[in-house]
Amino acid sequence: MHAPPVRDLLLRPDRVWDAVADTPVDGLSVLVRDGRIAEIGHALPAGPETDVVEMPGCTLLPGFIDCHVHLLDEAAETAPAAYQTLTAVPALRALLHRGFTTVRDLGSAHLPLNVSLRRAVEDGLVEGPRILAAPNILSPRGGHGDKQPDLALRYGHQIGTLAEGVEGLRRAVREQSRAGADWIKFAGGGGFSSPVDSPTSTAYSSTEMHAIVSTAGDLGLPCAAHLFTDRAILRAVEAGVRSVEHGCFATAPTYRVMEEAGVFLVPTQYAQTYFLDRLDDDDFWDGSTATVRANYRAHAQALREGLLRPARTNVKTAFGTDAGMFPHAENWREFPTMLAHGYTALRALRAATCVAADLLDRPDLGTITPGATADLVALEGDPFEDITATGRSRYVFQRGRMVTGPSGPVPVAPRPAAPRPPSHRSNTGDHMKAEQLIEAMKPDVERFVSGNRLVELARTGEIDTEHFKRIVLAEYQCQEAELSTYALLVSRHRHEIPATLFSFALHTIATARGLLREAASSVGLTGGDIPPVPVDQGLFRVVRDLTWMGTQAGPAEAALYLHTDLSTWCTLFSGLVSAARRLPDVPRPVLTYMESWGDRPPPEVAEGTLRVLEYGLDRGEEPDRVLHTARQLGVLVEPYWSYVAGG
Repeated sequence: MHAPPVRDLLLRPDRVWDAVADTPVDGLSVLVRDGRIAEIGHALPAGPETDVVEMPGCTLLPGFIDCHVHLLDEAAETAPAAYQTLTAVPALRALLHRGFTTVRDLGSAHLPLNVSLRRAVEDGLVEGPRILAAPNILSPRGGHGDKQPDLALRYGHQIGTLAEGVEGLRRAVREQSRAGADWIKFAGGGGFSSPVDSPTSTAYSSTEMHAIVSTAGDLGLPCAAHLFTDRAILRAVEAGVRSVEHGCFATAPTYRVMEEAGVFLVPTQYAQTYFLDRLDDDDFWDGSTATVRANYRAHAQALREGLLRPARTNVKTAFGTDAGMFPHAENWREFPTMLAHGYTALRALRAATCVAADLLDRPDLGTITPGATADLVALEGDPFEDITATGRSRYVFQRGRMVTGPSGPVPVAPRPAAPRPPSHRSNTGDHMKAEQLIEAMKPDVERFVSGNRLVELARTGEIDTEHFKRIVLAEYQCQEAELSTYALLVSRHRHEIPATLFSFALHTIATARGLLREAASSVGLTGGDIPPVPVDQGLFRVVRDLTWMGTQAGPAEAALYLHTDLSTWCTLFSGLVSAARRLPDVPRPVLTYMESWGDRPPPEVAEGTLRVLEYGLDRGEEPDRVLHTARQLGVLVEPYWSYVAGG
């Protein structure tokens, strides 16, 4: 077992977020004693038995909790058990070093190996987060946990913890308890990686689910259920499960039932976008993943719509990633993915701290309060301002022991002065001013607009009504995100300088909607013909990145992106209008809409961008980051216009 450290630790970050307050507090220190939080306050003194750790530039938070991981390599399920167990060792280290001090492993198909991993971590044999284990995934034959049905049919050898019927399931739950379970996990529906069933199937009857949950309850064990659809979720909630895993196709009425029942949702959103974003990447997929790819393609639109729903509800959301379906070191990406789908930074961070601790019934975890276990992570930056800071863990403490950070404690010393704001320098060391940032983007804009396929089709007379219809669809769907984005930017950056620019952008887009509605009717589109979520992967990325801009970008960062966006689209629209105006049967309202944007950003944007860049740089925004974000537009330009051109 891990013994608590002998000496006290006094942690001095720039700011502390205790998971109780809505925002971090500057200048707090945290005293750790005997593996627990002893005191939090300003200017705490360091005693003779205290080591001081200075953390300039960092935000100290409770250690993160991932409520849905798979530590064992699923591809090794038919390998020797010893080898499969060893595949978890690097995963455990990666998770801990990313600041995840507790995980709930929701089982493998066959052997209860994660229980041994839990003990190995507790005994200090391997480095890793605290593990709460559901040994295996209970599944019916032909269900999500039936991993090798061909072997069963041909040789009578099944891979999976398979059980059906009341007595069979009661026996299976008791065997999980005997193996050392903290949780019971069952597949109440199908999955994307299932060899036989589909994500929309329901695996167990109401009677069977009641048998699982009631037997687990008799043994003092909570239940987590793998579910996607309303039907399966409602059945499981009625049976009394504590958490719904995934739930990606659930609708608002089902979430209301979950809210009333106090059932937690563990949405695993990054795992879904991880595969959705790669649907068109042939190099990513192989023969063994063909079924997964086909399932994601078949359900892509419903999945994208479903990912946006839970943030609009009050359902208790606990952080969980399904790490193991993708590299474990990437599980922090669940945070920005949640924000891209509408969650606030506060709700996402609480999901991984106090709410996750509530789900796991571990009141000693998930907060920085006196008496709490000293599982802590110090991030470089402030995740409330930049959620990607969750991927920059600089110090990790587990039960009061430093896991990552300096090689040893810092001697007792006075707290240094607050660090100066970073200077406005690029990688070349040149002092970057607002005008230089705009100039630096001009070659990128030229690159974004060069060789545009749709402009070439217009010049050769090959453009048709379908192309113009796609333009209108793309503009409608992206403008929905832009309206929300600039409204968020106005509310986040309320100073007159940035608010004026973002308000102008908001007003301009709202005004353009009138012309866009006329353009829609000219190509036979009505409101009912325009889906709320883009069905094309390229457009979906545009919407997702625009959402990130509204919730996370600094004022200078958003301003240069806006200027680059308008410069690119004005140039392309101007070229399209010029080439298509002379062609017959061109829907004139569409040309009128595109022409309304002009051939360059309006003076209000050009001048406003300069002022906001100066404003943001003066307040410490990094020029390199501002440029990097604006250049990300290139990632979106090609798939957007590829969709419009029909490629």
